[in-house]
Amino acid sequence: MQVTNIFDALNRFAPPSLAEEWDNVGLQVGSLEDRVTGILVSLDVTEAVLWEAVEHDVNCLITHHPLFFKSFKRLDDLQVPTRLGRLASQMGINIISFHTNLDATQKGLNDQLALKLGLTKLKPLIPSTDRKFLKSGLGRIGSIAKTTLRALVKTCSNRLAVPQLRYVGDLKHPIERVAVMTGSGGDYFNAAQEAGAQVLITGDVKYHQALDALAQNIALIDVGHYAGEIMMIDLVTQQVK
Repeated sequence: MQVTNIFDALNRFAPPSLAEEWDNVGLQVGSLEDRVTGILVSLDVTEAVLWEAVEHDVNCLITHHPLFFKSFKRLDDLQVPTRLGRLASQMGINIISFHTNLDATQKGLNDQLALKLGLTKLKPLIPSTDRKFLKSGLGRIGSIAKTTLRALVKTCSNRLAVPQLRYVGDLKHPIERVAVMTGSGGDYFNAAQEAGAQVLITGDVKYHQALDALAQNIALIDVGHYAGEIMMIDLVTQQVK
């Protein structure tokens, strides 16, 4: 098996056309023609992950977050991405990343998060502009049995294994429609409210995003970046089995 076989299979599940314009999905380091000795799936590229790959004789690393988001003028060790890219190359490790396309695709990461929290009748919060994938897009919005913000915060804490999380809103606020956005989705509370949601569940909510959401009477639950996306490991593993 070559790296390209894994790459093509994951591209069929999470087409690159679903990735955001600013994103950098696909091959990050290495060659698609290399023969695969083993596969490791990780949320991020870190030095510890690269050494784990070496320890297990793995030369294909699949990550959610791309190693490179911006262009570089130097391939030196002074910047973390270029240092890790050089190290991966020296180790013979090929890195491929599936980010916002994995979030957006049908049965992808946003769907997994929504289903884990008990949402039904799911629709994309922001539908894809690719007409071939009308059931895909950023975020998801769905229904839940009538509850309160207090109860939903507890549900998020229990089901995502986050003992302490942040929220903004009236704990007695009635909830029936819920939006989710994996990653850092604090900017999407307007889209969630316009779609009929009383709460947006996401990660990395900033101070002013929380204030603005509170002023507009939509609740936010910040489950953190990691807890909202760590399910990608099981998701990707199932696709490459």
